[in-house]
Amino acid sequence: MERRRNVFEMEASAGYRVSQTIASTSLVEDSGVCGRDEEKETLTKLLLSNDESGDKMSVIPIVGMGGIGKTTRAQLLYNDVRVAQHFDIQAWACVSEKFDVLLISQQIYESLTSDACFILNLNLLQSKLKDELMGKKFFLVLDDIWNKNYTEWEVLRRPFQFGAQGSKIIVTTRNQYVARMVCTLEAHCLMPMPEEDGWQLFEKHAFKNAGVGARTHLGEIGRQIVRKCKGLPLAIKLLAGLLYSKLDVGEWETILNSDMWELPLECDIFRSLWLSYMYLPSQLKHCFAYCSIFPKNYMFETSEVVYLWKAEDLLQPKQNKTAEEIGQDYFNDLISMSFFQVSSSSYQYFMHDLINDLASFVSGEFCFRWEGNDSPNNLSKTRHFSYMEEYHDEADSLEMFEALQQAKCLHTFLPLVPSYLWGQLCKRLYKALPKFQCLRMLKLSRYDIKELPDSINNLKHLKHLDLSWTPIRKLPDTICTMYNLQALLLSHCRGLTELPANLGRLINLSHLDITETKLKKMPPQMGKLKDLQMLPKFVLDKQTAGDNLPELKKLENLHGSLRISGLVHSRGLEAYILRDKKFLKELELDWRGKAWSEEGNNTVEQRKVIEKLQPHLNLERLAIKGYGGKMFPGWSEYYSSSALVYLKLEYCANCICLPPLGQLPSLRELHIEGLNEVVSISSEFYYGDGDTTTCANKTFRSLWSLEFNSMSGLKEWAYVGGDNNEGGIFPNLVELDLSYGVPILPGD
Repeated sequence: MERRRNVFEMEASAGYRVSQTIASTSLVEDSGVCGRDEEKETLTKLLLSNDESGDKMSVIPIVGMGGIGKTTRAQLLYNDVRVAQHFDIQAWACVSEKFDVLLISQQIYESLTSDACFILNLNLLQSKLKDELMGKKFFLVLDDIWNKNYTEWEVLRRPFQFGAQGSKIIVTTRNQYVARMVCTLEAHCLMPMPEEDGWQLFEKHAFKNAGVGARTHLGEIGRQIVRKCKGLPLAIKLLAGLLYSKLDVGEWETILNSDMWELPLECDIFRSLWLSYMYLPSQLKHCFAYCSIFPKNYMFETSEVVYLWKAEDLLQPKQNKTAEEIGQDYFNDLISMSFFQVSSSSYQYFMHDLINDLASFVSGEFCFRWEGNDSPNNLSKTRHFSYMEEYHDEADSLEMFEALQQAKCLHTFLPLVPSYLWGQLCKRLYKALPKFQCLRMLKLSRYDIKELPDSINNLKHLKHLDLSWTPIRKLPDTICTMYNLQALLLSHCRGLTELPANLGRLINLSHLDITETKLKKMPPQMGKLKDLQMLPKFVLDKQTAGDNLPELKKLENLHGSLRISGLVHSRGLEAYILRDKKFLKELELDWRGKAWSEEGNNTVEQRKVIEKLQPHLNLERLAIKGYGGKMFPGWSEYYSSSALVYLKLEYCANCICLPPLGQLPSLRELHIEGLNEVVSISSEFYYGDGDTTTCANKTFRSLWSLEFNSMSGLKEWAYVGGDNNEGGIFPNLVELDLSYGVPILPGD
């Protein structure tokens, strides 16, 4: 592996292209093509069909990772008799990573005319291309495009507009951004080859001149080799080629058990994948190499990966973008280049086994993942360590942990499956943690840890600490001196009832996940956490509510969702707390709690509080629960301009009327429950001022789901007419639920 890395790096530094040495051509070996008949037929029909979009020329991208079969698919289409008969002329050009408009245009001209082209003037050349294409229905294949420069693409395609209606261009690319740039029709994404098709391809090349006996005693090993290739046709073909004419079982088993990067240098699959890596910007190379910490077949989520990159300072800062947004951009770039693939669950991702091998190859000794099948002898250079507990028992874990003591400069400690550590190992980890003074990312999720040592603050460089799903009961006060900490994850720590009083000192903290904890109050001076983006809940109690709730105003960068509970204890708010939080998308305001019945009669004070809790217009989901005022807030201009799509009003027992919800322009779902003091639903519910003639907009124009429950006091639901009520007061309503606790009202 080291020798191969040296060869590739020397080639790159010398300016050599690390791609295939031979440019693709339009010729295809039919005998070497297997399966994917349905894909081919779909694309063929698309080429032969009339373009419904009305465009004179259609561009159809074929997208996929290196070696997936894009060029072969284009070759099959190019040589299909039906396609050849459908078009007047056709041409093929191999573009590759260097996008030279003049050279590509020369290739197209030579393919159309069968004459060598020596024209070096682009204007003259494009004029000749225009003459060749004028009025003719053409089919063009541009194979292996990498360039994302839209201007250069526009220059290249200028002569194509002179072809006849129905002309088609196939573009093959590894990059989804390129596909989106060039396409006029939906891109066709090539998926890995089914295993049985892969086996047929392998048989054709590995057993080309072998007898039946060879197929019998080598067949099972061959199928395992095919599975190892995970549906990548180029890998299947190349490994089959290595084994062609070799009938020794030992040689086949060597190929089966070898890492892909230990195979002979002449295997083009490696150069193909290496080219994908070399084409990445430097910051993405580092991020991709870090992902070698994930084992094969491991499913990961975007946030998980971005957390890791952020802790390792791999996200280059940009003006007006958070680190998380930059990380999302990086992640999307790696998806577009087929380094990451979407799983069937749609919110998880994985790396193809060969891409995983590539990540391990480029990361070298800095990343080590222990999967139980190798003994970690020397970890002195290891910076990032992960392991899968499912592969080993307690004895193996102790051996692993002893070996890990060598990693004096360890940055990442990452268990990747639910890990309820055995007692002896957990104690050893507990004692050894402070020794890893270079740690930046520490995941102890699901470990049987009830407390952390005070010496945890020796980890001065720690940026990410994950204690989620642990039985921890208290965090040491010394954690408040870990000033580099950016993420503290405590979700589902149900034994945790309070946070350290000096948590506000962690001025770099951006993520504090306290979901499903049983906190009774928030620590003081939370407003010092200016960079805080994640704070899923904010808990108020009787003693500290007056001081703590105003601290929320200072947290201007909160993203995602926020639940404020214990509002029944709040009094005398002087400033708007939430109106400037433009990144907040979900909000729950909750007055319920033990003191709800005792203090819930102060309806005037609660009305004053809720007025100061007006959210930003960008908020999309809002729930108000247990509010004790008689009237909902006025929230001037909010009802007519907000982006709210979901609203729930629940058990606001003293409210006597509904707010003017009919003017919310984007509201799609409305749930109202337990408002038993509401007697009448009148025109104010739809228009606010009750005047149907002064409102220019339709009522509830986006609402499709409406639910009323437990409205026992309701006696009247007034019909409202008006000039703007064509289609009714609920013009787009699809779901209406009045099934529980809503009395039958008398009709007119």
